[in-house]
Amino acid sequence: MPVTSRYDPTENRYIREDTLAVSERTLRTRVTLAQLNAGFTLLPALPGFIYSLIDCNMIAIGGAATTGTSVNVIGTRGGSPVQLFVAAVAGLTQSTNLRAGSPFATAGTASIVCLADGASFTPLDVNTPVTVITVGSAMTVMTNIDITLEFTITPA
Repeated sequence: MPVTSRYDPTENRYIREDTLAVSERTLRTRVTLAQLNAGFTLLPALPGFIYSLIDCNMIAIGGAATTGTSVNVIGTRGGSPVQLFVAAVAGLTQSTNLRAGSPFATAGTASIVCLADGASFTPLDVNTPVTVITVGSAMTVMTNIDITLEFTITPA
């Protein structure tokens, strides 16, 4: 099996990866409000590979989200966009860690709504990105949103 090593300067360590094995990966990124309102690519399309998402977290930074309806993580399945994770603006209060399917105490609803029957976690189309965008009018007040995705990448 092909094995690669890469240096991670942030952690000052080498990481060994089996390039044929399916392994869980994590992406944590801070998306600015302008990037979010315009639509932002979290995971770029990889020719010949398929993403499967495992979990999603979101944290509003610099204030609560206002004005918009929700923040949606979008993938492609069957050639059409799919709203994989939906975080309602009411849950996006500053510094609150929203997680897919977990209870949101003040609203009594899921922090981040997932598709029925686990459909948010089934494989997406080959060679398609995973993006995030606001729904409704443009978000205001919060300055950034931290988004963490756990996912796998498999060959098509």
